[in-house]
This record gives sequence, C-alpha cells and structure tokens, in this order.
Amino acid sequence: MRVLSKVERLRILALLRQRPMYISEIARMLGIPYPLVHLHLKALERAGLVESRYEMVTEARPHVRRYYRVRDFRIVVTPDLIAQLAGGEEGEG
Repeated sequence: MRVLSKVERLRILALLRQRPMYISEIARMLGIPYPLVHLHLKALERAGLVESRYEMVTEARPHVRRYYRVRDFRIVVTPDLIAQLAGGEEGEG
C-alpha cells in the first residue's frame, strides 16, 4: 500500500469521500497543480482505491468530464505490510 505513503493522495481520498469530483475541481480545492492531481488519481485508480466514470456536461460548452469517486476498501495492517511500507523485506522479523 505504498500508494498511501503520499499525503496528497490521502487528502484526495478524504476529499472524494464527500462526493465524486473531476480533476480540475480537486486541484482547485486542494491547491495542487492539475498534472500532479492527475498522476495521484492514476496511482489511486491502479491500486483500486478510486474509480472513474465519464459524464457528458452540457453547461456553457458541451464536453465530457471524468468524475472520480472513492471505492469501498479495507486495509489490513500486518507486520509484513509494515515492513514493506518501511522499505524492509516482506516477511522479515
């Protein structure tokens, strides 16, 4: 779960608990550059912690917007996980 070792990713997850949001909205609310939010969301999605969907927006100018939301997940903390997060060998100790 090294994906959760970055404070920005935790902030994104906390924000997405409120409701689904799109990248520009997340970037604006957290004061993080768009490209960085995009990279963090990509990592969170790969890890299965968030999911996204596309939605057609008709306000102002029609376009497609990608919304992200937190998936239900559970993290079980084990000695092996702690060793992995600390940079040690799995199964050590």
